[in-house]
Amino acid sequence: ELARTACVSRGSGPVWSLPERAGIFRNFQLDGPDGTYSMLEALHASYTDAIVVIHRGEIVLEWYDRLAWQDCTHLIMSVSKSFTSTLIGALVGDLLLDLGRDICQYVPELRGTAWEGATLQHLLDMSAAVQFDEDDYDNPESDGILIEQVSGYRPLRRDDLPPDTAAWIRSLPPQGTHGDRFQYRSIITDVLGWVIEEVTGQRFADAFSERIWRRIGAEHDADVIVDAKGFPTVEGGMCVTARDLARVGQLHLQRGEVRGEQVIPAAWADHPLHGNDTLRAHMATTGSEQGHEYYHDCWWVFDSARGLYAGHGINGQHLFIDRATQTVIAQHSTTPFPLDFPLLAFGTDVVMRVLDHFAGG
Repeated sequence: ELARTACVSRGSGPVWSLPERAGIFRNFQLDGPDGTYSMLEALHASYTDAIVVIHRGEIVLEWYDRLAWQDCTHLIMSVSKSFTSTLIGALVGDLLLDLGRDICQYVPELRGTAWEGATLQHLLDMSAAVQFDEDDYDNPESDGILIEQVSGYRPLRRDDLPPDTAAWIRSLPPQGTHGDRFQYRSIITDVLGWVIEEVTGQRFADAFSERIWRRIGAEHDADVIVDAKGFPTVEGGMCVTARDLARVGQLHLQRGEVRGEQVIPAAWADHPLHGNDTLRAHMATTGSEQGHEYYHDCWWVFDSARGLYAGHGINGQHLFIDRATQTVIAQHSTTPFPLDFPLLAFGTDVVMRVLDHFAGG
């Protein structure tokens, strides 16, 4: 309501109905830093606003705090990156995109900039060699915070910033060689949004609606934040309900198929789990505190052999997919700080206990 947004229409088609199976977590308990928690206590302790858990195609847990409700859209922060990657997969399946191509072939305006020579796969894996500081979300002068003024997350308070997201993208200096390392820089995903608009000839919101949102039977319209010139903040500006967030997870769990229709190629749904030694080595150099095996296609992979991976966003946004137990966990939260590693560890422990619960039958 406060930011510029573009509507991602669900259209007028039928909603993807999800059956419900209640009572699974009635006696669920886990040990935490301050004692034993029930499921409800764990949700409150992790500042959860809404959660939907799907197991074997059925909703087994759906909960909202007093400030959220079933039809309430919620900012999903960087889980938006995983949504963007989902649309990229649909375009790869339509032969509109090639992962190995230089992105300048899709966005000619980037020729002669630091982006030249970067491929789509470099963008998807956060290994494009551009200089952008997003290491400290508590530093108001970091690029990761300042770009929020440009994209419309925050009020514009400085007059020396690039006038729009595209201008900032073009102005970034080079840093190293494309593909030589992983460094989390959200602006890289925004370039994927630019690519999408160039190859489809549509606004991102319309392309996502046509190729993903309508086809999965989303229950509600979504929104995406746009800057003053309409550039979509695809790296962190999407707003969706908890149920629709879970539907995207279920789309991936079902290898791209919804109600008999292949929305994204099965090979693309599998692609995040096809890591390699380079991706694992890149993650090892970051000192990841969350136990991720690697980052690939805008997904954080915990265990590629098991099929456990997730989309994460600051302030507690999560979309977990576990093929081993056929489980999807979609979570909206509003944590006090963007990144709180002890709280993240507690939340991950809750998720793993839930998955262990299902693994045990």
